[in-house]
Amino acid sequence: LMANSPYLSELKLIYKNAERLLRVINQILDFRKIENQQEKLKIRETEMISFTREVMAYFDSMARNRNINYTFDSGIKDHNLWIDPDQIEKVLVNLLSNAFKFTPDGGCIRVGLDEKDDKLLLTVTDNGTGIRPENLPYIFDRFQTNDSSTGTGIGLHLVSEYVRMHNGEISVQ
Repeated sequence: LMANSPYLSELKLIYKNAERLLRVINQILDFRKIENQQEKLKIRETEMISFTREVMAYFDSMARNRNINYTFDSGIKDHNLWIDPDQIEKVLVNLLSNAFKFTPDGGCIRVGLDEKDDKLLLTVTDNGTGIRPENLPYIFDRFQTNDSSTGTGIGLHLVSEYVRMHNGEISVQ
């Protein structure tokens, strides 16, 4: 299709909506696998700093376009961890998607990696709208959505399930 086509903006919108629909369908399929206990871990040793930087790079252009101060801080030089990279990628992508969704243009999003009590601590921090205190206990429940959200309420539930499958813990402040 030519760049000067009169249909270009409509086709871009169709493409964007098709991508969103595909993401929702994949989340529903992942959700069903977890609910039916058919999800299996495919563990391999992964260097977490380069892994985290690689996943963060998916959002670089969005951060530039929206003038968001998007940073990575690590208190460790390198850290090998036995994980299922596909699942942990979904965890990080979901957390970053939510951070970008609720952070205003010109805002800040920080990803951090540190060690604490022989555990790897991965944090995603933003200066977005936040979550009302009364909703915090339910944020990882399935089908929960933020008041201003247009999401399905599946993403954070999947995140918590993937973290649990890795014998990890997840919390929100």
